[in-house]
Amino acid sequence: MTKTSATIMDSSVQMGPRIRAARAKAGVTRKQLAAASGASERYLALLEAGSGNPSVDMLGSIAGSLDMAMADLLPLGGERGETEAFAAGMMRRLPKEKLDGLIQWMQRPLPGHGGKANRIALIGLRGAGKSSLGQELATRLRLPFFEISKEVEKAYGGAIGLLIEMNGQAALRRYEAEVLERICRDHPAAVIAAPGAIVADGPLYDVLLQSAHSIWLQATPQDHMNRVVAQGDLRPMGNGRGAMDDLKAILDSRSADYGRAQARLDTSTQDFARTAEKLEVLARSYLT
Repeated sequence: MTKTSATIMDSSVQMGPRIRAARAKAGVTRKQLAAASGASERYLALLEAGSGNPSVDMLGSIAGSLDMAMADLLPLGGERGETEAFAAGMMRRLPKEKLDGLIQWMQRPLPGHGGKANRIALIGLRGAGKSSLGQELATRLRLPFFEISKEVEKAYGGAIGLLIEMNGQAALRRYEAEVLERICRDHPAAVIAAPGAIVADGPLYDVLLQSAHSIWLQATPQDHMNRVVAQGDLRPMGNGRGAMDDLKAILDSRSADYGRAQARLDTSTQDFARTAEKLEVLARSYLT
């Protein structure tokens, strides 16, 4: 095997988990990604297993379908340009205490953005209780309640599934950004239920964290699954035998980003009434 061949194979092996993690983070099934990118499900399976060598065009198509930069699917060191590569290299060499300080600085409120005010944002995977607990919390706090996904459907005039099918993930992100901007502009106090996949859009997720006091609603994988099944919708896990494995993969890929929330609340350790009480106490600690 030549040195060049070995390098290509090594890159493919490293890209596989990155493609699989990006798909899970976005909450997209392999079938959906295949339809959007033009690749076959079998080919995607090979890529995710590290056994395929995608062309630049195919890698670009996969990245575009996931609404991300192609460089983000490359092995470490594949930053977009010299400036980003230099900055990423410096960050990787920073001691933890300095890195934490840098992250806090990066998460500061945007100039003229108005800060978090009295807004509470609930984040987490579908089935964590964002809708039911969010509505209950808003009632207790006497605040308006907004589900970003439902507000997107109102603005679009159709289901999110249709929006993605007709216009792609990028269009969904634009609608979500516009909805969040409108909510924050018009409501200094509100309870907001964020889409589970909002963490797949780094800039939009940053805006959410800067615009509201964030609480990660956690649940066990089995509770997530049971609640989603009760709702009659397995999206985005699919409806096959691997649904639980897909759900766990999504949780794993998003947990670090969900963990950026100011607080977290386990919704699996007590009943709804007790969970709502704990959530209210937590939320009131942030309100002025």
